[in-house]
Amino acid sequence: MKFFRAKEKPQYDPDLTNLTVDQAEHLRQLVRRYHADIGVQVTVSGQTLRRAEGTNNLYNLAEFCRRTDPSDWPGIVARHFGSLTGAARTMPGGADETLSRVYLRLVADDAFPAEIASAFSYTRPVATGLLEALSVDLPDAVRTLDDKAVAEVGLQRLRAAGRANLIADPVEYDVLQGPTEGSTLYAVHGDSMFVASKALVLDDLARAVTGRELPEEGALFAAPSREYLFFHPLTEAGVAGAVNDLASMALRVHQENPGPLSPRLYWWHKGEVTNLTRIDEAERSFSIEPPDELMAVLRRLAGS
Repeated sequence: MKFFRAKEKPQYDPDLTNLTVDQAEHLRQLVRRYHADIGVQVTVSGQTLRRAEGTNNLYNLAEFCRRTDPSDWPGIVARHFGSLTGAARTMPGGADETLSRVYLRLVADDAFPAEIASAFSYTRPVATGLLEALSVDLPDAVRTLDDKAVAEVGLQRLRAAGRANLIADPVEYDVLQGPTEGSTLYAVHGDSMFVASKALVLDDLARAVTGRELPEEGALFAAPSREYLFFHPLTEAGVAGAVNDLASMALRVHQENPGPLSPRLYWWHKGEVTNLTRIDEAERSFSIEPPDELMAVLRRLAGS
């Protein structure tokens, strides 16, 4: 087992920011060793692995490792890259199969390192912190399509099929009474890799979960990790409590669960998504700053 130096104030790695400097370097060494053992030449620096087949971002792998004992990291590294290799070998064989497996997917807006971002130019911004991409659900992994794969089938066909598949993807949900002012929150969860991505079809999701259309004012939501989505339709006087509860839940779930996506709070309004969270990286602080249009809605609901 590798022991890391104890520090009063741990210094976090500038690239793998969920790990300390020592932990991040240990993980990079494990990644290099794994590939050396299977005879594959790689370069590992920052949060990026480079090999002949392309590049991989190490952030999600780092997040899995952060939650476990360092003695388990070699096995986690082996399973992670074994799954990626398996996914490459089992990509759908034709357009029809790809269309049956493709999903619209929310990914973090820094999911693609700068050196490979140009290969995913079809992705589009949703709001601060979030991008919409296309991924195929394979037996052992989920793989995000690049521009070449998208061009083979057609972007519009893939987006239409990805939306339909995302809407049909089953999820579970709970209705929660938030601790602040008893606001009603909907917690959507499940084993699917696309639970948080349901934010891209929030109007359809809300209809299925609540049995009603979203109100004209829209809804607040948080998509903190790939397996969780929380939302609150803007219909009740306890909306101030909902803002606080959702913001708190988003930060906690983002920190505690695999597949972290965004710790931010968002406003869905007529199909458009607006970020409400201001993050001060230097102070490591969060604050909620609604735009004037939403503030008017919140005041009206609070006074109703």
